Amino acid sequence: MAIQRELAASLEAGRRCILRICEADLLALEKHVFQRYPDREWGTFFKFGYRRTSWGLALSFVEPMRPVAGDLDRTQGLTRFKDQYTKRAFHAAASKQLAIGVVHSHPEGAGTWPSSLDDDMDAYFGKELAAYSAGAPYCSLILQRSDRTGLTFTGRMFDKGEWLSLEYLISVGSVVERFESELHALHSAPIEPDSQSITARLESLMGIRAATRLKRAVVGLIGVSGTGSPAAHVLARAQLGGFVLVDPERFAPSNHERFHVSTTSDLEQVSAPFKVELVRRLIHSVNPMALVTSMAGNVLHDNVLDELLLCDVLVGGTDSQHGRAALSDIASHYLLPSLDIGVLMDGANGKLTSQLVDLTVFSPSHPCGFCTGRIDGVALSYELMSDAELRERELAALAGAERGQNPDQYWRRQRQFPTVGYLTTAAGAIAAGYVEGWLTGAFQIPHPSFQFDIGRERFGVVTPPTEYVSGCQCRIKRGWADQARPYRNVVRPSHWPRRATLLHRGPTRAASAAVR
Repeated sequence: MAIQRELAASLEAGRRCILRICEADLLALEKHVFQRYPDREWGTFFKFGYRRTSWGLALSFVEPMRPVAGDLDRTQGLTRFKDQYTKRAFHAAASKQLAIGVVHSHPEGAGTWPSSLDDDMDAYFGKELAAYSAGAPYCSLILQRSDRTGLTFTGRMFDKGEWLSLEYLISVGSVVERFESELHALHSAPIEPDSQSITARLESLMGIRAATRLKRAVVGLIGVSGTGSPAAHVLARAQLGGFVLVDPERFAPSNHERFHVSTTSDLEQVSAPFKVELVRRLIHSVNPMALVTSMAGNVLHDNVLDELLLCDVLVGGTDSQHGRAALSDIASHYLLPSLDIGVLMDGANGKLTSQLVDLTVFSPSHPCGFCTGRIDGVALSYELMSDAELRERELAALAGAERGQNPDQYWRRQRQFPTVGYLTTAAGAIAAGYVEGWLTGAFQIPHPSFQFDIGRERFGVVTPPTEYVSGCQCRIKRGWADQARPYRNVVRPSHWPRRATLLHRGPTRAASAAVR
């Protein structure tokens, strides 16, 4: 009962936990814990990575610690861990690499609410594993499946002497599924069907379940200008439930041609507004109830990562090397997938030679951006240099050229390719459509990475190869979360501001007042 009271208090305080797991791992886990279904339980210890965030805990499943013969008591209908198995879990916790949790099934029809025996088990494991691991959190997960309800669960975390509720289990694969715990479902408001649905056309094509899934989904948009703003617009009109908007820049007149949200009055502002606030304005003009978090900052800021880990999927619209490297790290380490958008236009003498759109999936199931050659290391280093470093490199290149040396060894000037609205709009809208398909399972992105040129015959579609490079850490540290911090490929430079600025969180004020 003490645990249940603490869980209720954590829900009231807005403290929460989310667990991500790869689709293949979830299917294998279900097969294991349901092997004595429907009448008897079964379970396993498992390893997971974690990040302590401003809102609670973000967890990512790494691998099960499967029991061997004699580890569990088969003579009982309940899940009983024998000493030899428990000692092996304590030994793994003592390595201080990953945290240890327990997952077990309940018999069909028994519900997933923890029993008094589960309370005793969790109280013991929570304190003992914390002691062996020097303070790592402990996770307890109960699964059940039926033809009527599908997969259901409850879960709870013990961290730093506090019990927290596990609200969502997010499965990442060909479909990004969000399962809501039975405990949290009691406290969340049901989605009421509209008498005249705004998404009637979408529902007729994809089904009512797809429309409901979108209303429960949260998508993060990193870069909200040429490609990010049309993506936000499309998703807002599909009644997506939540957005996290990230961009450090303020609106400039040169953005106006391809920026879906700006008006002539924005051009007249004495102090230019942040782009994320203009995109938030558009979203709330379409759906005042949408939960929008807008941040003036960069994907490399720690407080931005905290907010992004509440999302189902990310959309990369920065067209930058460090943005792609960060999305690749986040997908590998935190099991949070993304779809990155690139646009390349070029030409001469008024004639276009390139109108290229590039779409790349970063997923824990695919090789990282470095394995696939999607990231230019030299260009990445330039993006992260301070102005003083860039100037020093440029002067060194000039001096080298005067000595007859190749200046590129000191400085390779980066060309700025212009883009225009019709192509960035098309790219952003297509990416938003793929995100809708990914979230609902209505259709899939055809290739992990592909390019097409709208000016070429048959669009000149190219699908670059995607293979793992031997020894790359992206597979080895998959799901390690903050415990993979030493293996990140890109981090915030010390000359950048330490944190992003949180500008807004929630629905419109009018919508909040109406709910109250």
